[in-house]
Amino acid sequence: MNCKELVYLLGEYIDGSMEEHLRKDLKAHIAMCDSCTNFLNTYDTTRIISRQVQLSEIPEEFRERLRTFVIAKAKERHQGIDKYRRMAAEEQRGQVEELLRAFREGRLSSSLSLLFDTHRDRCETCGAFLRAQNGGTVPETVPPNIEEHLAEFLEAIPAGEEPFRA
Repeated sequence: MNCKELVYLLGEYIDGSMEEHLRKDLKAHIAMCDSCTNFLNTYDTTRIISRQVQLSEIPEEFRERLRTFVIAKAKERHQGIDKYRRMAAEEQRGQVEELLRAFREGRLSSSLSLLFDTHRDRCETCGAFLRAQNGGTVPETVPPNIEEHLAEFLEAIPAGEEPFRA
């Protein structure tokens, strides 16, 4: 997570609609970044002051310019969020592909190998898919629900533990 991504994701962060893993990444960035902390404080102050202004106090011409500006920025923000989500999805897809490759090649760490073996034998969602991987079958694509499911394995690995053996 970086400062630019904070700006793109700010609305979802403030209104609570952000995905939990993104929220954690963003909170970690904010905790380490004075610039973003100051930006958030200024943003909150602006929101509070803006609520105190009466619509009748704002000239019509300014309201129209503001409306046009806000709509344009919202479109830009939406495009930025979509770009970030595509990048995150591509990164996740790559991580899952590497995970499956290491699984087929027997290169998983001992703890992850045990987790996979147990999961493969019990999971109705991806058990059959993982059993096919054991036979060396390389899938053309990984179904989205299985990709999400397998991405959770990577998130469950304790910090500092290497998921793959050389």
